Amino acid sequence: MFKETTKNQRTIAAVIALVAGIYFVAFAPTQLMWTLKHAIEAVMERLIPFDPDFYTAVPILGVTAGINMLLIAFAGTLMIIVARNVYKGSLESRAIAFGASGMAAVIGMVSFIPWMVLVVSDYSQGPVPGIPAPPADQSATPPVLIIMVVGLISYFSLLLLDKDKIKDKILKSIIYLAIGVVAGMVFMNAQHGVRYFNFIPEYQTETVDTYSPYSNVYTNLDHYDAIALTTISQKQVDSLKADTPVDIVRKYKDPATGKHVVESVVVKKTEATYNPNTISLLLGGYGNYIAAYMMMFMMPFVFLRKKWAYNTMLTVTLFSAIATFQNYFVRGSFEWAVGGIMSLGLFILLLLPFFKKYLTEEGTEEDKA
Repeated sequence: MFKETTKNQRTIAAVIALVAGIYFVAFAPTQLMWTLKHAIEAVMERLIPFDPDFYTAVPILGVTAGINMLLIAFAGTLMIIVARNVYKGSLESRAIAFGASGMAAVIGMVSFIPWMVLVVSDYSQGPVPGIPAPPADQSATPPVLIIMVVGLISYFSLLLLDKDKIKDKILKSIIYLAIGVVAGMVFMNAQHGVRYFNFIPEYQTETVDTYSPYSNVYTNLDHYDAIALTTISQKQVDSLKADTPVDIVRKYKDPATGKHVVESVVVKKTEATYNPNTISLLLGGYGNYIAAYMMMFMMPFVFLRKKWAYNTMLTVTLFSAIATFQNYFVRGSFEWAVGGIMSLGLFILLLLPFFKKYLTEEGTEEDKA
């Protein structure tokens, strides 16, 4: 019954697609740019001078936010174009508007999280010393929150404005909410992975050998302790001597004392040792970018129950689960475990028959008829 709609449902869906589309193309890109500018200023002025761990956040945010601004503008324009056909009852047009709304909602979510991490979060209590707390009057709510809200409203409206039974609408809401949330989490795991994959503590300069393995993304971690680099300042990095142990303040705390654990670690090595962080970050970074965008791009096609789109969704979800868990086992960071569990959970949900029937025609009553 998801193919059948009343005139009132089509009218509401068309108005929502039109209004949301105008918002996404006319206002959302500016709100994304405003948020990006302030996040970059915050990280460059408050964090980078003390912690090299944040260096790569600037170019990564610039590239991904730029791509997302273009995507949301084109998505909004597309929604305006198909709004008339949504009113006429075109299922394909409704699917397009639905997918564009889902993409906008995910973009709003993944743009909100860096604001919380880079602008609002207080790192003044360690483990890296010297980072000042954010200004007392700093707002915790950036404009991109509105993008997520508008995206979610139009996403679920276009999903549920049909003659399906209440039970079907509830189950559809669960599985499509799961797809959107996991797409956002996979994207954030990708941001994290690419950030550390591209992190080079020793940059190429006129005074440093241009071909030094210390300044290449594929070889530098063979000479460094990848985890230790995330908890030391640039001043400490500059003073590191090869094969000499230094005291490292870890990010985790001793449960007994409540203080950060301090360990003596050889951070910089003379001889290269194969470091699994390089491949795990490549897969969990750039691989997860592909997976996240594919999840977003597949939304309108799984809405139409295309078998190839369903198989693509399964593929990228399972890939993300494997790549993300690999980073958890290599790097030991809890956020990778959360991402892996969410991707694996979505993969299982996609396979369950009572959810699968909303994603592909295989085995449904409509397919048998």
